[in-house]
Amino acid sequence: MLLKKLIKNPISLFGLILLIGFIFVAIFAPQIAPPNNPDQKYLIPRYGWGSTPKPPSSEHPFGLTEGQYDIFYGLVWGTRSAFWVGLVVVGVSCSLGVLIGSIAGYFGGLFDNILMRIVDIFMSFPFLIAAVVVTTILGPGLNKVMLTMICFYWMDYARLIRGSILAIKEEEYILAAKASGVKDWLIIIRHVLPNTIFPVLVQASMNIGSVVITAAGLSFLGVGAPVGYADWGQMISMGRNWLLGTPENHLAYWYTIVYPGLAIVLFVLAWNLIGDAFRDVLDPKMQS
Repeated sequence: MLLKKLIKNPISLFGLILLIGFIFVAIFAPQIAPPNNPDQKYLIPRYGWGSTPKPPSSEHPFGLTEGQYDIFYGLVWGTRSAFWVGLVVVGVSCSLGVLIGSIAGYFGGLFDNILMRIVDIFMSFPFLIAAVVVTTILGPGLNKVMLTMICFYWMDYARLIRGSILAIKEEEYILAAKASGVKDWLIIIRHVLPNTIFPVLVQASMNIGSVVITAAGLSFLGVGAPVGYADWGQMISMGRNWLLGTPENHLAYWYTIVYPGLAIVLFVLAWNLIGDAFRDVLDPKMQS
């Protein structure tokens, strides 16, 4: 039913087609861009040691970026990195936020006060500064960035699910379940979450794109994926010294920025379009 509604909407259908395309690339990455070393699949192969990028050719269809890294290979395997970062960060932070927000909203009182103050403390930290500090202490790396993002991304989900639970926890079917002696955790799983989780799912689907952009931005700043790792933000970082091209041709090295930038834009667009469609389908107020 949900899939049928998504297909009927031209905008969501476009987002779904984009997402399926990225999923196809991620699944068949070993066939599309075979790795030279199966044990280090996410390391972009190098074809020399020169610092000047080389334009697209028959051997390297998207060209070589600074350090002679193959852009096509980086984009293909960077798709897997994007899915890994987006799904893991959103999945873990959403689960953590739903758990904490459900406890705070359902039980209220002291639980609510303590947990919400913890949320306020975490939200008071500027994320970019916290990410730089944490990665400086732990060292650069995509997994370190993901851990940092999980630590500072769960609060919105906690506040969202808490607000939804506060709105329904005094409904008659919840009170009837309590009166019949049903355990609290069963009430939360069977009655509370099924009626409050949809806004969280919409938020999570739209956050996947923003998570990927954030991870790419941290890699661009040098605190994310290491040099040579198949990550779109890292690839843009490799091309930043060539943004202005040459004095004779300002677009001489356009391929070092356009290809990875376009991959990020389309990936984020796909998730945002699907998230908007989820909101329209699941929210009765948005339906005609």
